[in-house]
Amino acid sequence: MNILKNDTVLCTKKRLFLLFMLNMSDWICTLSLLRTGIFVEANPLMKDIIASPFLGFCVKVLVPLFLIFFAVSKLGDADRKQVLLSNNIALLGVSIYVLLNLYHIVCFLLLYIIRY
Repeated sequence: MNILKNDTVLCTKKRLFLLFMLNMSDWICTLSLLRTGIFVEANPLMKDIIASPFLGFCVKVLVPLFLIFFAVSKLGDADRKQVLLSNNIALLGVSIYVLLNLYHIVCFLLLYIIRY
C-alpha cells in the first residue's frame, strides 16, 4: 500500500467519523426543534421514523454505525480509485450534513428571536 493511499484511507476514516457526528447532531437538533411544536420534519421519508424513538435510534445511530464499520473494514482491501471515490462520497455527505446543521442553527436563532 503506498503512502498516498494510506493518507487517503486515513482521511476517509476521519470524514466518516465526522459524518457520523454530524448525523448525530442533526438527529438531536431535529428532535429538539420538533419538541417546540413550531417546526415539523421536512423529510417525508423520516417523518414517521423520527416519531418513533426506537426506529429513530436504529435509523440514525445503528444503521450508520454498521455502514461506517463495514466501509472502514473494506478500505484496506480497496484500490486507490475506490478509496478516492469513498473519500469523495464521504466529503459530499459531510458537506450536506454541515448545511443541515447550519440550517438547525438558523432555526434555533429564529426560535430565540420569536420567543424573546
